[in-house]
Amino acid sequence: MSEELVLWHDFNVALVTAAAGLLGLLFVALSIHIRALNDQRNAELRSVARTVFLGYVVALAFGFLALLPQSLTAFGAELIGLNVAALLPFAAAARSGLRATGVGYDRRVTMGQFAAGFVLIAISLTGAIGVTAGETWAIYLSAAIAILSLVWGVFNTWELIFRMQRVGGPAD
Repeated sequence: MSEELVLWHDFNVALVTAAAGLLGLLFVALSIHIRALNDQRNAELRSVARTVFLGYVVALAFGFLALLPQSLTAFGAELIGLNVAALLPFAAAARSGLRATGVGYDRRVTMGQFAAGFVLIAISLTGAIGVTAGETWAIYLSAAIAILSLVWGVFNTWELIFRMQRVGGPAD
């Protein structure tokens, strides 16, 4: 196993734990508001929910991949694959969410959420390429993006819960 990855073991355990916990709480929050999410006029909400879910899953996968005994180059290649794989459903959710209309709240927030997501993915790919090349700074960048993704996910979850409350209320 790469010496650099060994040094990051505790961080990655904490990352996996935090991402799994937040993912579970997201399921609870979405379950409470399932009727609002299922309403056809709330396609934008579903798209935001998909991207929050995806962000937590990517952070979880990042932590798990970093815990595998492997070289730094192999870990970087896996991160590249993870980011490319995440880009496709994120782009589909963004396309669907930005085309939706009729929910009655400020669309600039949604546009900002999707734009920030694309920026995070681009920076993550940069970090992954650096990790593949064996650059130590890239591990720090990748870890910072993983933390930022979780924090950004918490913000988006907060926004999503209050949006769902306004448009549909909790499930009966």
